[in-house]
Amino acid sequence: MSTHQHAHAHGHSHGATQPAHGEHVDFAAANKAYFDEHADKLLEMHPEWPAMSRRQVEAMRTEWPGLFDKEHTVVLDFACGIGMVSEALRQYVKSIVGVDISQVSVDRYNAQATRFGLAPEQMKAVCVELKGEPGELDGAKFDVIVCCASYHHFASIDDITRTLAFFLKPGGSLIVADIKAEDDERQLFPETHHGLVPHKHGISEAQLRATFEGAGLGEFMIKDAARGNMPHLGEHGTEITWFIARGVKPLL
Repeated sequence: MSTHQHAHAHGHSHGATQPAHGEHVDFAAANKAYFDEHADKLLEMHPEWPAMSRRQVEAMRTEWPGLFDKEHTVVLDFACGIGMVSEALRQYVKSIVGVDISQVSVDRYNAQATRFGLAPEQMKAVCVELKGEPGELDGAKFDVIVCCASYHHFASIDDITRTLAFFLKPGGSLIVADIKAEDDERQLFPETHHGLVPHKHGISEAQLRATFEGAGLGEFMIKDAARGNMPHLGEHGTEITWFIARGVKPLL
């Protein structure tokens, strides 16, 4: 998973992540440690996660079919974790680079790509904390950047979005899939998750729109993609709505 990521989904059943009252939390470090520890066990812990990743990818392809071209589309999968979204997306694009701050997750991602018979030029992951600076990722720019089930793990979605916008080609799209804030603004993540999740209420349309616009992305669009129960959130689970959202880097 990534620094930025709570990886794909939320299976945190760890009481150890609850911060003390008033304690400053380094969310990136906490998520890195969690996913380094659990990357090899995620599919066993949460067998439903690959299907969720496939649904997110299908929602993106249904809404924006023209973005995904097997011959031309170069994708960055940010906070890629062990590669569930990349696996679902790889058949529809030319190449994918995954980025995560968890080395164990990246190793698992690359081992899986090798098992698929894919060359690194087709699908590979690197362990790095991006800053949005020249020279990172060998200067690569991307047609599409996806970030799924991770924004709620980022201390500053403004900073992350500005960084990701840097890596888009002019006219390229950033697509985010995450948990939507409810109208009553109720807390969606229990106390046990508060050491990993700064956005305990999910992410609102207004918040994300302002974030995308602040990063210079236009043509903002957001759409509800699915609603369902997340059984690991609370004693009886929590009903949540997944959204997909897109912003476009201007051509000039």
